[in-house]
Amino acid sequence: MKKSKLQDDLFLFVGYLLTSAHGLYSEPAGYGPFRLLDASGRLLEVLQRHGLSDRFLDELEAAIEAERFGTSNDEQLEKALNELCLRYAQELKNRSDAGKLLSSDSAEVKT
Repeated sequence: MKKSKLQDDLFLFVGYLLTSAHGLYSEPAGYGPFRLLDASGRLLEVLQRHGLSDRFLDELEAAIEAERFGTSNDEQLEKALNELCLRYAQELKNRSDAGKLLSSDSAEVKT
């Protein structure tokens, strides 16, 4: 199997996740939600770089980006995460209802 840039990007992403998890032992508890938000944004960037994104994911990445590089305090970040989770849940429902999600037992898109 030929190595791809996507494999490299995902390899680096795994490293970010592992080092973030390790860092949580010595970081303040409030860093956890930010680390996960940051990881979500990084994964969405990987999807964009490899042409695997769509309009919703691009909008989600932009909203995450605003939070990642804004000056939110813990309360503001929690509110933003609540809104992002609601948006994601609605999109998940829309995609599920439209049969646009992969089946858990198949690599093909449900129709």
